[in-house]
Amino acid sequence: MKNNLLTSTIPFAGFYDSVYSYEIDSTVERETEYYSERFNLSESESEILESGYLNKGYGDFLQGIAKDYSEGFLCEVERETGIELKAQFEVMESPREYNFRGDTLFIQMPEQQALAFIQYVISNHKEELEELIRKRFTSQSGFISFYDNTLEAWGDPSEWDCNQLGTCFEIFAYLESEIYDAYSLDESISNGLGETLSDEANALLEKCFEAEAIAEANEKKQLKLAF
Repeated sequence: MKNNLLTSTIPFAGFYDSVYSYEIDSTVERETEYYSERFNLSESESEILESGYLNKGYGDFLQGIAKDYSEGFLCEVERETGIELKAQFEVMESPREYNFRGDTLFIQMPEQQALAFIQYVISNHKEELEELIRKRFTSQSGFISFYDNTLEAWGDPSEWDCNQLGTCFEIFAYLESEIYDAYSLDESISNGLGETLSDEANALLEKCFEAEAIAEANEKKQLKLAF
């Protein structure tokens, strides 16, 4: 029997006005201060460096953080449920403007695991799931739902789409606050930040590293001569 892959959303605060956006901004500031002090940069050079971050490959940078978060979240859900989800990060979709919705993470998982996960949620968190369905899919002023707003009306779970399956994952949204520290997402940010530097800022740092290496080599020569 073929085990088809199903797509689902998972809870994620996104990169707009969130812990992730704050950490990115803070890391840019820390990196700029560090290199400014290390290389005794002028004010204009520090400005070139600071404005150079998030200049290239910004989308790939965010996708990398989203992937690391997804892996941590899925691992924690497996720990909570005892189900091997065999799920993988697929992609993050971002809106052109953050007026109405934020960044959305999509994962893929085998149908067999997805159905087992849904059954776990229904067996252990049915009331919570029913309340989430009511809140997320009830039409109101300014919002028209294209889904029924009761679990019963959703019918066969094998027919559910990414938003319905994703509602089951919303049960575990509370795990996000633990993942940031437990899975060192700040390291994902700091490690990937250098790849976003503009050519001008990158050239500035390369020049500084080269000058530092020359100065250290000359210092070693002087020490040898002294002895």
